Parts: sequence; C-alpha cells; structure tokens
Amino acid sequence: MTDRLFLDADERAQVWEQALAAIAEQADEVGSWSVKPTLGDEAIRALVASVDFDRPIAASEALELVTRGLQGGQVQTAHPRYFGLYNPPASTMGAVADALVGAYNPQLAARAHAPFAVEVEQHLLRAVAAKLGLTGGVGSPVEGIFTTGGAEANATALTCALAAAFPDWATKGLRALPRSPTVLASREAHHSLEKAARAAGLGDRAVRRVATDEARLMDPRDLAEAIAQEKGEGRAPVLVVATCGSTNAGAVDDVAAIATVTEREGIWLHVDAAWGGLAALVPELASLVAGFERADSVTFDAHKALAVPMGAGMYLSRRHGTLARAFAVHSQYMPKGDDDPYARSLQWSRRFAGLKLFLTLATAGWSAYEHALRHQVQLGVRLRERLLAEGWALRNETALPVVCFVDGRQRDGEGASARHLATIARLVSPVGWISTTRWSKEEHVLRACISNPRTTESDVDALVSALGGVRSRL
Repeated sequence: MTDRLFLDADERAQVWEQALAAIAEQADEVGSWSVKPTLGDEAIRALVASVDFDRPIAASEALELVTRGLQGGQVQTAHPRYFGLYNPPASTMGAVADALVGAYNPQLAARAHAPFAVEVEQHLLRAVAAKLGLTGGVGSPVEGIFTTGGAEANATALTCALAAAFPDWATKGLRALPRSPTVLASREAHHSLEKAARAAGLGDRAVRRVATDEARLMDPRDLAEAIAQEKGEGRAPVLVVATCGSTNAGAVDDVAAIATVTEREGIWLHVDAAWGGLAALVPELASLVAGFERADSVTFDAHKALAVPMGAGMYLSRRHGTLARAFAVHSQYMPKGDDDPYARSLQWSRRFAGLKLFLTLATAGWSAYEHALRHQVQLGVRLRERLLAEGWALRNETALPVVCFVDGRQRDGEGASARHLATIARLVSPVGWISTTRWSKEEHVLRACISNPRTTESDVDALVSALGGVRSRL
C-alpha cells in the first residue's frame, strides 16, 4: 500500500500530464471563465464530501475533482477583470518553482541542510532591500528572512523591536519589563498589527491608532504627541509602523517625516510596504519610498507586488543581530550558528519560498516588473478618469492603482448603505469583481484595485460600463 504514496512510473507520468494540462488551461483560458464562483456552497460541500478517505480513488480521478473545484469554487484572482484586493496572478516560473520545491522538498531550518536554497533567499533579500533603498546595493549589509506573508513580517518587526528595547525580554518575558510596551500606527495601517500584539502577549490595546490627515496619511505631529502621552502615562512605545500602500485606500505615509520623530525618540521604525513597495520599481513613483533608508525594518510581499504564488513575504532590516536576539535558541540536534534560518525566524522547518521569485526574476528581470507595474498604474489613472466622466465621485488620493468611489449623485452626508454597495458589487461581478469597504463611521465605498498585468483598457471600460448599468437599474 505504501506504493500508493508515490505511484508507479506510468501513473506518475499520467498525473503530471493531467496536472500540466490543467495548469496550461488555467493560464490560457481563465479570462474566459467567470470571475466569481460558479459552484454554490451546497455543490462544493457535496463535491468534497464525495471523497471517502477509507476508499481511495484513482489519482487521475482525484486530480479531476480538485481541478473542477478550483475552477468553479473560488474567485478567480488571476482573471483580468478581478479588481479586488491586491492579488495578482502567479507568474509561470513561480508556479514551476512551487512544483519543484514540492518535489525536492528542501529543509531550510539550517544552512548546512540546504545551502543552495538559503543562499538564494539571502541573495534575493539583499536585492529587494537595495531596490527599496534600505541598503546601498546588493552585497551591502542587510538582514532579513522570508515569511509566510505580511502579517508574519509585521509580527517579526514587533518581536525584534521588543528584543532591541528590552535586552532581557527574550529570557524573562513581559512580566519582567519595567513598563508596558506599545505600538503606534495610523488608522489606515493593516490590522495584522493587532494580531501581532496578541501573539506577543501585549493585547489589542497596546496598539494605539494615530490620527491621519485628509489624504489618510499618518500625522507626524499627532504621532509625536501620542508618543509623549504614552511615555507620560508610564508606557514604553517600542514600535512605530508607517504604511506604504494601505489596503483600504493605497495611502503612503511620509516615511522621512515619521523617521524624524522616531529617531528623536529612539523608537524602532517599521514600514509596512507589503504591496505599496512596488513603487520602488517604477522610477516615476520612486518618491513614494523616500525615507525607507531611515527605517529600521520593512515588510514586503513578493506574492503581491512581484506576482509570484503565495506565500512569499519578506522581512528586511538594517538592524543587525536583532533577528537572532529575538528568535535564536539552541538545542542538541541543531547547529549553533545564529545565521541559520531557524535562529532568525519564528518558523523552524520551512518551505523554500524564495525559489518562485528567483526563477521569475532570473527569466524576466526587474525590467519586466517595471513595465507591468507601470501598466497597472496607468490603468488606475484611466479608471479614475472614466469613473469621473460617468458621474461617480472619488474618495481616495493615491498614485497606486486602487480607486475608492461612490455615486456622485448622492448629496453630501448621504452615504450609501453597506448593503446597497454590496448589491452593486454583486450585480457587477459577472463583468468585474470589485469589493466594498468602510470609509468612515458614516460612509461605505466601492473599491477597485488593478493588480493584474494582463488587465487591459477594455477591461477597465467594461467595468465602468457595467457599473453604470447597475446604477441605472437600482
């Protein structure tokens, strides 16, 4: 029976041929599929429940079932008319890399166990840090680690900030600290910070939300006042988080101005650039990452800005030794070097996440990303112009390709209900998948984000036309 774990040569060949055909079909035909799920909840439950693990089925039959579920049972984020959260399609070489990693299954806990994989990831971390301006170039000092995504990278930043602020924290814990640590971030910052605070034992209330200006950017003056208040009330601000590309509105904080405050106060500055960091790859947007060289650490997601399969987050830092100070432990069965990945990450056994980016960059280069991202930004401009021309009103201001908007015929203060906007999004979904979000206590908005290099002007125009049709019907 153990042969069924690996299959014989003939069945392996058949399964790979079938899998490659399904992958090729997805790459070539996804634009002709429905962008929204075509299988209802009952059909999905029945499809999954049809598999009885006590009665194994043929590999080809199992693969066909899963392919059907993937085609009909999800929002197709690779569709050129997917305008939801920043979820680009996976690059071809990224998908190839994931298959290779799954087959070879390298173990990245210790460098000695997978020296090639570890070196690939370190090379990538240095290269990305250089693009973001965190270092002077490839080969310059930088430390970092691949993460499952931005949430883990942000949690890593908090852990490192605690280790830097309180040298005894790693061994003695929070109870030994003289003051309660706190985190300061704008109201637009990602809510993975609350998760990080919980995981660190600090709780939600340790995250203080700083006021933003009309453009939804962190107000450095309010930040300075909040820090003074935290210290005055006996707490210890250990981390300030600036945002480059907020999820809601694409807001990009003034990192340089925030750094002036954190440097004066001696507080760790982290920049969450999970997707907004893409600005560093487009010369005309480079001003958006000004000040990154003054940050202590940065979050960047390759599975967002660089269109590789999930998950490929990155934590980058110019504060040497803090990863080891935060995570290094020693045991009888592992090497004692602090340079091993397990000693610089919350993870221990870990997948080779970097290969999907390495293979994509090796075959496409930075220039392909620059071209693709510029195209998306230009489509964002077109979307704004078309919406305004059709009587919609814009709510956000950003150079990034995310647009928040409402019906321009509404009177001031007359916000549409969340249910009404959800209805619009649902009715327009056969043409283009968009989302809704809460803009303020009183107002909800529609939100469209362009994250697919294959999206065209005609796709944008089709979305605007469909929105107009739905608005007329309602």
